[in-house]
Amino acid sequence: MLIDDEELHAAIEDLTTRPAPPSSIDPGSAISRGREIRRRRGIARGAGGIAAGAAIALLAVTVLPTHRSSGYDSVAPQPTTSASALAQAPGSGPDPLTLSGTFGWLPANAANAGYSLHDNELQAVARGVPSGPAQLSPMIWLTVYPEGVTPSLGLAADGKPEFRIAAPDVNGQPAYWMTESRTDPTNADDTYLRWQSPDGQWGELHGYYLATSAITAELLRVAAGVDFAPHSVPLPLWISGLPRTTVAVEADLDRPAMSGPGPWDLELILMIGGDTVQISVEPAAAPKNAVPPLAGQSCATAHGLTACVLPNATAGLPSTLSSAAAILRHVNLLGTDSASWTTDVIRN
Repeated sequence: MLIDDEELHAAIEDLTTRPAPPSSIDPGSAISRGREIRRRRGIARGAGGIAAGAAIALLAVTVLPTHRSSGYDSVAPQPTTSASALAQAPGSGPDPLTLSGTFGWLPANAANAGYSLHDNELQAVARGVPSGPAQLSPMIWLTVYPEGVTPSLGLAADGKPEFRIAAPDVNGQPAYWMTESRTDPTNADDTYLRWQSPDGQWGELHGYYLATSAITAELLRVAAGVDFAPHSVPLPLWISGLPRTTVAVEADLDRPAMSGPGPWDLELILMIGGDTVQISVEPAAAPKNAVPPLAGQSCATAHGLTACVLPNATAGLPSTLSSAAAILRHVNLLGTDSASWTTDVIRN
């Protein structure tokens, strides 16, 4: 598939700003996409007779107040009883971030919750504040596999075989470490833990840069607090007047911000008609990186938030949404208090 210069620039910027797993596994897999590919491969191997197009549901993270990092407001995903919300394809409902469960306890050095939709997969990550000469952020990624799917072992990103090392039970259910070493359950501090819920559904944690000698004990405690239940993540905006065929193809709620030193930022990429539209939101008072505005972008500030809209093209957009400025008029900002945010984001 060919991509144009603008898409290539965006892809390179994404790769250079997103945190990477440790080089002990493979220097070339320093991009979060490597983790996504690995997860897709594991699910495909374990899915057996499940349809190839089945959506992959990944776990959400929520932060307990006792572990909140100062300056990074927490968003608590809201429980949902709608089975159809999880049955539909990721990004096709009113909330782009409808997830399969939430965390309970998190360690203090990885207590900032972020959420992501990419490549038809929902992801979540508990992230700490960057520190040290290399400015590395402690991270814990979480996955909930679809019901009926048993993840299997295979090859790591560097082509080495994966091994299974027994772990203590989690809430009385079987668990194991996934590692490239037969004797090191921490996998050189790039640590994977898988375990089953009481209902038989599999979860997975991936922790790195945690800078602790107790990484196995911490991940076991994190796993014990996971709630395998559907939740939706409130977002700081809603968008009106969209065609019924609109879907979110990407969504990132990052905490702290990926775009600069701010407390959080949000980016949505919507497929509207035949074209994609990027919508970004951040606190208006947040410190900014010195990035020049992009050609064709329109921005506005309201209720303490700044939103920017950038269509990739306009030929496939409805006449009422035929420019960045026109789309921006349909964006409704809800303010900096996450208690006022909504899960009814994409409205027709």
